[in-house]
Amino acid sequence: MADYLFTRQFLDELSVFEKSVSARDLETLEQAQAAIVQNPNLPRRMPSFYDPASPSYLYPSANILIHYRVPESGVVEFLNLFWPRV
Repeated sequence: MADYLFTRQFLDELSVFEKSVSARDLETLEQAQAAIVQNPNLPRRMPSFYDPASPSYLYPSANILIHYRVPESGVVEFLNLFWPRV
């Protein structure tokens, strides 16, 4: 299991997310984050090509998309959180 960090951007997005979604969506997010921390090399992850010097990935879970990177071995950094806003 890796350690994990949150960027300021992720925390800002998480704050809005928590106020605007259902308990089921929150559970989906928690399960996805736990899966990423357990194994950052999940099969469904996609490279984001955002910064080639520091590769990051997008991981879909239900209607949520989590942007993260592994800045060093044993550490996951959550960068962004995307979801449909209505």
